Amino acid sequence: MSLYKHYFKLFCLILLLTGCSRKGALDRLFNEQTPYEKYKLSLEKAALTETALGKDWLQAGKNSLNDSLLIDLPYQESGYFSPDKPTALFLRYQVREGQHIYISAEPLAQPEATFFVDVFALSADQTLESIHAADTVSRLSYEVEASGWHAVRIQPELLRGGAYLLRIDYQPTLSFPVAGKNSRAIGSVFGDPREGGKRNHKGIDIFAPKGTPVLAASGGIVGTTMNNHLGGKVVWLNNLKRRFTQYYAHLDSQTVRPGQQVSAGDTLGFVGNTGNARKTPPHLHFGIYKFGRGAVDPYPFVHQVLEEAPADTVDGSELGIPARIKASLANIRRAPTTASEVIASFPLHTLVNIEGKSGRWFRITLPDTQQGFIHDSLIESADQPIREVTLTDADYFYANPTEEAIPLSGALATGSSQVLAVYDSLLYVQTPQGYHAWVPER
Repeated sequence: MSLYKHYFKLFCLILLLTGCSRKGALDRLFNEQTPYEKYKLSLEKAALTETALGKDWLQAGKNSLNDSLLIDLPYQESGYFSPDKPTALFLRYQVREGQHIYISAEPLAQPEATFFVDVFALSADQTLESIHAADTVSRLSYEVEASGWHAVRIQPELLRGGAYLLRIDYQPTLSFPVAGKNSRAIGSVFGDPREGGKRNHKGIDIFAPKGTPVLAASGGIVGTTMNNHLGGKVVWLNNLKRRFTQYYAHLDSQTVRPGQQVSAGDTLGFVGNTGNARKTPPHLHFGIYKFGRGAVDPYPFVHQVLEEAPADTVDGSELGIPARIKASLANIRRAPTTASEVIASFPLHTLVNIEGKSGRWFRITLPDTQQGFIHDSLIESADQPIREVTLTDADYFYANPTEEAIPLSGALATGSSQVLAVYDSLLYVQTPQGYHAWVPER
């Protein structure tokens, strides 16, 4: 048997034994581990994963993958990771082919801390596929290859955290193809009906005065220039690296020739209304045709972010602390907007923990670990008591509502205690000695 055949059979055996398939198999066999995976391995080698804190860190990262909080891009959040209580942030967001995503998680309280940033693609059945990862600088950027849903997990290393600033933004992968214009000049989009519904629009129409320069949205080689009945004077520009062709139609005139090499921003021609656009205002019809796929929506390839993420007006002292609902009934939502799904509703004085803030919305965790967003007008600090209760030797307390009751002991002195908040049928109290615990409602 030749050496080549021997290694080929060994390769196939490895695939069979590991249950790998397609791209995922090659990733696991040949790609380097993500920074998160390397750090996890270092904890295992140091036997830290056998400690309570190490186990909590691993579990926090794993549990976060089940969170279903949604955000719109661009997004900015001021947040807080408790150094002594391992947590991880997991946010889902919609992406479109042609966008370039930028993620930055900047530690503020501990600038030297490492934050692990992992990006996942979500399939139709919500399965997660790791697609990008970073650490140290806590910055990551990537181009979106297919429209859908992505998610980002951010988790600091063990015993690190504090305040941070998170930004998730997007930009187009191509430059805008009409000089002096932006997305506001787009008057017709991909998929709009044409000829009474007989066909659909295969591009976007960008309106501008006749004679406005039409610019190459990327570098490439001019494929064809022609004059036809439908598009009038057109230019086809091939981008072999990205494997697509750009189509510029209804030009008043062309300034390039077939085979010419151009760079992004070079003038290809001028806006007009030739072809079947003779009775419409001057505009550029811009389309993108992927090799082997045909027409795709060019809008996200050139749409620039015209709005900014909500400015954070958060006071750092608000982050990472208990608060309580001050409305008679408050909705907890899946995304920081009143148009999003209501996860649950809770009554007056329900305890919440503030994890982050985006604009006028707090991202909070409930005592049962459920997460959501709540408008900042609906909560208040939980530092002042709402009433008092008297604890006796017959009472039990809970370290948190998800654990079993423990008989009251010297650690939590009996006597008059202040009630700071409630949850379900439990009271969140502070004892005269300053301890915090949950006790049954009475």
